[in-house]
Amino acid sequence: MKSKSRVAVMAGTMMVIAMMPVMPNYIAAGTTHEAYAAAQTYNEERTASYEEKAVDIVAYAQGKQETLKEESIFKGKAVATDTDYLAVMQEPDDDSEVAGKLFEYNIADVIEQDNGWTKITSGNLTGYVPTDALCFDDEAESVARLETEVSAAPVGSEAVVYASYDTDAAVTGTFTADESAVPVSRIGEYVKILKSDESTGYVLADAVTIDYGFECGMTVEEEEARKAAEEAARQAAEEAARKAAEEEAARKAAEEALRQQIIARTIAGTDFTYNPTMAVSDDDLWVLACIIDWEAGWEPYEGKLAVANVILNRVRSARYPDTVSDVVYARGQFGGVMSGGSISARFEQRLAAGPRTDECMEAALEALSGKNNIGDFTAFNGSDVINYAALSDYAIIGGHCFY
Repeated sequence: MKSKSRVAVMAGTMMVIAMMPVMPNYIAAGTTHEAYAAAQTYNEERTASYEEKAVDIVAYAQGKQETLKEESIFKGKAVATDTDYLAVMQEPDDDSEVAGKLFEYNIADVIEQDNGWTKITSGNLTGYVPTDALCFDDEAESVARLETEVSAAPVGSEAVVYASYDTDAAVTGTFTADESAVPVSRIGEYVKILKSDESTGYVLADAVTIDYGFECGMTVEEEEARKAAEEAARQAAEEAARKAAEEEAARKAAEEALRQQIIARTIAGTDFTYNPTMAVSDDDLWVLACIIDWEAGWEPYEGKLAVANVILNRVRSARYPDTVSDVVYARGQFGGVMSGGSISARFEQRLAAGPRTDECMEAALEALSGKNNIGDFTAFNGSDVINYAALSDYAIIGGHCFY
């Protein structure tokens, strides 16, 4: 670099000297010898002056060229890669008080480095970390490219994009807040960006903000506050879960009490003896009464009884599931009961509230006791949509055709 500077200085000097004005032939005072001596002194002073200016010009040009060198966007940044944490000391001394912590992939600004220690600032944390425990500049950028996404955004609604790192360069467009861009490098006062359309350009560094994709470290006080907040959140979640469990248990108890009340009331109010011909749980009995309400709530009692027998005929058939609940919850069998493989919210509400009339429970109980008004039919549909020509046998009850 020194030899290049010397050549540049000499070249600059020669150029400057070449442009110096020619010494006038006439010198007013003194003898010819005195005039010659004066001319020599003048020329030497002028040459020295121009040489000094040439050195200044070349040095300035070189300094400007160095500021325009392409650099990593992580220049002056450090990243912690310790999988646990790095203690940040208040002084560059292992025995110093701890100021805070840098956790894995926390980012920091480098203030200074000396004697194996790096002074950093990260968020509200300032202190010293062993230099060999951090990644810097290009190495920090490599870590970021692997572990996170680095992005740039305009400070305001948009930033001017130039073709080169010079305000005299052509404007190629704007970079708006709605666009995404990756910062590639820094060049002087500019940031080179790669836009989402794969085009590149240059924006003034103070016109964009860079998200390095990493969080900052924590002071001791911030970490204590975070732990306190996490503990409070944990306790609140536990309390909410406990209350939810209690509410769910109370809801189920209330629903069970309602079921037992309706079952007992219906059995007591019927003019037949409830004597089930197949073993069913109270849960299945409740589902049967609810699906009767769902499909035939406003149909006459005979229509409700017929729906109950369709369900029970399916349970008895080898072509269908062998429990009431499995028959009712089979995919695509009863409109609106299932949603995306789960019981729909509407049918859940019907299960919670129970059948709207005691006739639905009575029809379920009587069908289970052996009262069958449709024979071995296993299907039904609206009587106005049935293709009767395709049926060999059927029965119309209320608004349904059973077949």
